[in-house]
Amino acid sequence: MQLQENIDEMGSKQWFLVSCKSKQESRAHLNFTNQCIVSYYPTVEVAKISKGKRTVKNEALFPGYIFVYLDPSSYLASKVKNTLGVYGYVNYAGRPQVVPDSLISDLKEKSRLIIDESIQTGAKVVICDGVYKNIEGIFMQVEGDKRYTILIELLNQSCELSLNNTNVALLHN
Repeated sequence: MQLQENIDEMGSKQWFLVSCKSKQESRAHLNFTNQCIVSYYPTVEVAKISKGKRTVKNEALFPGYIFVYLDPSSYLASKVKNTLGVYGYVNYAGRPQVVPDSLISDLKEKSRLIIDESIQTGAKVVICDGVYKNIEGIFMQVEGDKRYTILIELLNQSCELSLNNTNVALLHN
């Protein structure tokens, strides 16, 4: 089996990245569950204002991808490519991409946040990713479709940051 040759065989379970067909992540997750393969399909709740009303929708954090947790030397590893809704493993240098456990834990933590695309000016927010991760600030304004201006206190001076809106979450007191 080529999969066994290409992956460092440790005899233990690892997380792998799998590519799914368009809008088929839920189907793939269900099919993996039916095959006793542990999978993780990260989603986040996104609050938007649509037609004047605030709606909260559950959206894929990584559209088109799902994570599976399995032993690469087990018979289940060969079932992944033949699962409905799945293209196959994401490969790097000809080998299935192994995902660190720490990344999966971080994703699980981040998926609990609500990405609020309808944040009001002056609201307290927290930066979720990047150099300024976990720094609190004040929401200033929306810049286009996908960016926010945030005011933070840095070295006793107020600084304005322009950030991707997925990296900002409303701070719940």
